[in-house]
Amino acid sequence: MALDYVKTTDAILKGIGGADNIASASHCMTRLRLVLKDESKADDQAVQGVKGVKGVMRQGGQYQIVIGNEVSNLFKEFQTRGNFTGDGGAPAPKEKGNLVNRLLGYVSGSMTPLLPAMLGCGMVKVVMSLLTTLGAISTDSTSYIFLNGMGDAFFYFLPILLAYTTAKKLGTSPVVSMVIAAAWLYPNIVNLLGSGTTGTFLGMPCSYFFGLPVIATTYSSSVLPILLMAPIIKVVDDFADRVSPNVVKSFLRPLITILVCDIIGYVVIGPIGGVAGNYLSMGVNYLYTHVGWLTIMLLSAFMPFIVMTGMHYALVPLMTMSLASYGYDAIVITTMFCSNLAQGGTALAVACKTKDKDLRSEAVASSISAMLAGVTEPTLYGISLRYKTPMIAVVIGGAAAGLFAGITGVVGYSAGGSPSWLTLITMIGGEGFSNLLFGILSGVIAVAVTFVVCFILYKDEKPAQEATPAPAQETPAVSAGHKPNVSVVEIASPVTGSVVALKDVPDQVFSTGTLGDGVAVEPTVGQVVAPADCEITATMDSKHAVGFTTSTGVEMLVHVGLNTVELNGKYFECKVKEGDKCKAGDVLLTFDMEGIKAAGYPLVTPVIVTNSDDYVSVQAAASGSVSAGDKLITLA
Repeated sequence: MALDYVKTTDAILKGIGGADNIASASHCMTRLRLVLKDESKADDQAVQGVKGVKGVMRQGGQYQIVIGNEVSNLFKEFQTRGNFTGDGGAPAPKEKGNLVNRLLGYVSGSMTPLLPAMLGCGMVKVVMSLLTTLGAISTDSTSYIFLNGMGDAFFYFLPILLAYTTAKKLGTSPVVSMVIAAAWLYPNIVNLLGSGTTGTFLGMPCSYFFGLPVIATTYSSSVLPILLMAPIIKVVDDFADRVSPNVVKSFLRPLITILVCDIIGYVVIGPIGGVAGNYLSMGVNYLYTHVGWLTIMLLSAFMPFIVMTGMHYALVPLMTMSLASYGYDAIVITTMFCSNLAQGGTALAVACKTKDKDLRSEAVASSISAMLAGVTEPTLYGISLRYKTPMIAVVIGGAAAGLFAGITGVVGYSAGGSPSWLTLITMIGGEGFSNLLFGILSGVIAVAVTFVVCFILYKDEKPAQEATPAPAQETPAVSAGHKPNVSVVEIASPVTGSVVALKDVPDQVFSTGTLGDGVAVEPTVGQVVAPADCEITATMDSKHAVGFTTSTGVEMLVHVGLNTVELNGKYFECKVKEGDKCKAGDVLLTFDMEGIKAAGYPLVTPVIVTNSDDYVSVQAAASGSVSAGDKLITLA
């Protein structure tokens, strides 16, 4: 189909509410990817009806318009209509829904990009816990110090990492935001707020910054301060941009933003956690003295929210004093044990129920991290807050386990790292092993109750979309537009791996046949080769896909992974350019499978016949494992 790029662009712009409604624009191999300022102005039916548009999707904060192989040429015309950028620097559209959903969406959306690193460090902590429990390494050894540093790195510097993701989400400078957060973790400032305070404010130790009180608080591993600061950074940075003359804006704008935001962080935002934590400690101490069982139940239920704000550090002094005075502690050790195992139980339930392979893998790792290392952040931010119903299960399971532990008087006799199954040894003490037995039963209740509740409540989310392209037929009927072959054409596989039915690809544009019929391959070798003699018709700067036409006239697209355009060419190397003539077996592109998977992108690779309408049938000719060069598709 030969598009009139001018008319098509005009029609699309009219359908989405005009060029002024576009915050940013980019394209992948087949789609225009737009971030709209107001999605309600877009008329899906009008856009769907534009000649050359094959489908419309609202997904991942983007308004995606499926064009096909001609999208790169259309985008050139599209770029002439406005000052669009494709760097994603513009903020995503505002979340819809009630305030709670928007807040949870903000937290989850900011934390989700950090999950691979979070899971990796969490598993390092699991390995370290196993090695110390088995006696393979001592906590005094240098090996332990190195491993502990690897496992703690993510969590200690979490405010800096979170500054990056919140800045990307809100459309501010990631580097400036990271510098603001890094100042909170600067060693001399950490030491000053930890032991070098010079006065008191609101009954708490503080230091003074030009006469302003800076209450001693802990920023490492915290989440709440930077989540509160990110919108403030946005407001201050926008103000600095407006008031800074162009001639000095390059340094004056970041200077204003950094100075103002760090002062607000030191004097106001940071101490919020410290003040709240101080009163939390006093309140918990009072409740435990008068109604201990209720205190343990409530803390076990709501510990995830306490951890999220960083206020759990305020409970540590209570644990220390309790261990020193009585020889045992229930407030921190017991409640975190119940809560951590509840987090592990909810992740395990999601892993058992979800049909999403990537989510299942993530949930299994999160469950192991919570149950064996007591590291719950992967579950908290990657699953519980992200999908909401698992958090309900965590609260119920934690409360049930905490109630049992409070009634039976479960305590910990020593501090042994973040409470988990591997720290049960800290519950050995007193007379006999009854405390250990009740501790084990508390853990079983936490996992079992949470698992059952989550398994009942959790459902896989459906992709957000407004318009659904009509499903492609298995064998298209012959029409006036078709050109039936008189002989069968066989297409070899361009990829080595396992064959996947196109309808099972977790991307609507491919699975419904919007771009054409074909099959997909889950690669086991990181390269794409020419399945036949062909001419390259389309490549991209992101190097993740290639289009070509074979010598027999078959127009094809090989798209490595899903949404891998977002990697901007990282992990890919394209060996060809448009217009190149290739022989069967020539390498077209290579890719780093492990790097792509670690970045969180599915590797399943659709192999599409984009001119399927020229054939009576397009059928898979292989199943199971296939090697590059083996027969994959049959056309007739």
